Amino acid sequence: MAIRLATLADRPVIERLLELYLYDMAEIYRFPIGANGLYAYDRLDAFWQHAYLLEAGDDLAGLALVIDHCPITGRAPCWFMAEFFVMRPYRRTGLGLAATRELIAAHPGAWHIGVINQNTSAMSFWTRALTDYAPTVSPGHHDGEAWTLHAFNA
Repeated sequence: MAIRLATLADRPVIERLLELYLYDMAEIYRFPIGANGLYAYDRLDAFWQHAYLLEAGDDLAGLALVIDHCPITGRAPCWFMAEFFVMRPYRRTGLGLAATRELIAAHPGAWHIGVINQNTSAMSFWTRALTDYAPTVSPGHHDGEAWTLHAFNA
């Protein structure tokens, strides 16, 4: 497993991975689809601060977008995992847990990780992934959705 900081040349790859991510999330949250058949994801410019590709050997395995403020609480500076996606073949292999540790280590300081309450699989993942950080867990609301916020320092 490796994480690699994405360059602007990687942006089309990130955009394609976001399509897979949104398709996966469509089970619990309906994202609009444009007339071109693509999801109407309009946050990449705002979230392109620290973009990462997750790799398993020579294969792409996912993405992570880390930003320097929390859109749920407005706290800044504060690292926030804006998007985190591990492709299905690499789930439950330890790749997501290892990537989480590396990403947090790469950005020391205050962190917030938010999870939409409806996303029970993500809730389970983040609860496991963040155990060693002993986060404070609290409810939040953002974009009309109920969230659970994990706050900790690393």
